[in-house]
Amino acid sequence: MLKKALLTLASIFLLWQSYKLLWNMQSIQTDSLLIQLLLAWLINMFITGIFAFAGFAFPTQNLLPTSYYKNDDPQKLKRVYKTLKVEVFRKFLLATFWRSKKQREKYFNGNVTDLSTLEVNAKKSEFGHLIPFFLVTLASAYLLFYGKFFLAIFCMFWNILGNLYPIILQRHHRMRIELILKRQHRFKK
Repeated sequence: MLKKALLTLASIFLLWQSYKLLWNMQSIQTDSLLIQLLLAWLINMFITGIFAFAGFAFPTQNLLPTSYYKNDDPQKLKRVYKTLKVEVFRKFLLATFWRSKKQREKYFNGNVTDLSTLEVNAKKSEFGHLIPFFLVTLASAYLLFYGKFFLAIFCMFWNILGNLYPIILQRHHRMRIELILKRQHRFKK
């Protein structure tokens, strides 16, 4: 209960910080591309963090209909995955953020019987990046409207790396999970 309350507070805090940061962007005057790159990263982290913390506390993946999570065209998903080189992104994650075996086991312990947990975690992760993807895209348009061209471009750069790629990766994971579950179901008959 305490953990849920703290995660909810963290989510609310990041919501407030995101609002304040974006509101004050109008008055920020800097020609430093490095500062703009860092501000864009911060905007992405704040907005994505809102949904990450909420997702740790609540089953946020259930806010979308189950039809959203269906992969209607696996071949198209495979082409997008390959074209955007999402496999390189996956390997980067495994070499950095998911390097620890203990960390990976929190997401999926490797047992075939735990595939349903992996599927739920993939949905939760996808939702945690989907809404921020749209919000950061809107924030980028807002920045563009106020003449913050490079800041808007950098925001979209981080948005694609930090939200779009994880969405595609999670959809790809679920496609593979569905195949395994179908095979399991056939063997049980």
